[in-house]
Amino acid sequence: MDTATDIRTADAPPGSLHPVVLQPFYEDSHITLYNADCRQVLPHLEIANAFCFTDPPYNVGKDYGVWNDKMPEADYLKFCREWIAEVKRLCPEICIYPPTKYLLEYWTMLGREYKQVALTWSPEGAIRGGWVNQFVTLLTNAKPKQRTKDWWHNCQMQGLGYFFREESYGHPGYTSEDVTNRVLAAMCPPGATVIEPFAGTGTTLWCAKLRGMKAIGCEVNPAYCKLIADRCSQGVLGLENTEVSHD
Repeated sequence: MDTATDIRTADAPPGSLHPVVLQPFYEDSHITLYNADCRQVLPHLEIANAFCFTDPPYNVGKDYGVWNDKMPEADYLKFCREWIAEVKRLCPEICIYPPTKYLLEYWTMLGREYKQVALTWSPEGAIRGGWVNQFVTLLTNAKPKQRTKDWWHNCQMQGLGYFFREESYGHPGYTSEDVTNRVLAAMCPPGATVIEPFAGTGTTLWCAKLRGMKAIGCEVNPAYCKLIADRCSQGVLGLENTEVSHD
């Protein structure tokens, strides 16, 4: 479907003769949000021009409230294969913020045509295994829509620690508006609907709305859905597709 509405799932739940109907938790002229696992929603979407940017759960034991972020590794990778397959079916161009721990597995699931974009910072980050963290990675198959470097330095990211200046809304895996706006400006095709399988605090949806784009998001935690609805119901002054520097 080219516009998101109620979604009728294929199978009835146990004890029922009727399939489940997933109604949007929040909807306006730009944003549609489902309080559901993305694997329930993505198979029912058919959109002619779609782009995905997402920062998925990393399976490192963060507290997301209703999501188990400490699955057995085999279960986590099965989960990843399922949602990545649906995203690849739906979106010709994709950008994913993968966990460093599973970078190789993500790259393998996505394909060798995906390119690495390095997000680096100057302040010393966490020390893991004796190494001081100074960068994270985006993986994308998108063709840049403007002149774009593959090295983005000192973006606003939680790795900046004291120097991180954005509101994280108490979310343990918050993705910054700075990084999100850079991705949307550099990679999102004109007129595309942005797909966000793991909406979190709604940053991707909010940034898409600011830029005059349509977006569809999924989030399993109803408390975060309420936060997203509050963010996205604010009035906005559109940024359009303003070019963002990647220096």
